[in-house]
Amino acid sequence: MQKNLPYLAIAIVLLYALYNAKFHSVQKILPKININYSKHIKEHGHVSHTQEELARIQTPQYLKNYIIGVINHGSNQFNFPGGEMEGGFASAKDAPKIACYVMTFSGKKCKKSYPNDAAMFYSSICAGCHGDDGKGLNGSYPDLTQKKLLGIQKRENFLKSILKTP
Repeated sequence: MQKNLPYLAIAIVLLYALYNAKFHSVQKILPKININYSKHIKEHGHVSHTQEELARIQTPQYLKNYIIGVINHGSNQFNFPGGEMEGGFASAKDAPKIACYVMTFSGKKCKKSYPNDAAMFYSSICAGCHGDDGKGLNGSYPDLTQKKLLGIQKRENFLKSILKTP
C-alpha cells in the first residue's frame, strides 16, 4: 500500500491541475458567452421578447412570482452578511400568501387580497431574518420594503444591457 502512495499523490495533483485549468478556461469564456447571447437576441429578433419582459418586470404579478420563486428555491445572489436564503422554509401552498403579504411592504398589492394567516406565516417564517417590518435587520438581510427588490433590479439591468449591446 505504501508503495502506491506516491502514485496516488501524483494522480490527485494531476486531477486537481486539470480541474483548475478547466475552471479557469470556463471563467475566461463566460463574458464571451454573455456577449454572444446578446448578439443572438439582436440578430434573431428576440429583442421584442426582452422588451416584453422589461414591461412585465414592473407588474405586481411579476413581483409576486419572483417572491414565490425565492421562497420556494432560495437565493444566494447578493452575499448579505446574514448568508444565503435556502428555499423551502414555507410550503409551496403557502408561498403565494406570504408573497402577497410581502408585497404590501413596498405598497403593492396582489389581485386577490392575501388571507389573514399570511401575516402569521411571514411572522413565524420570515421575520426572524427580514424583521417584522421587512427592512432586513440593519442590512444583514435584504430589505423587502424597497420599491424594486434587488433581484428584480438585477434582472432589469441585465435585460437593459442586452438591448444596449451592439
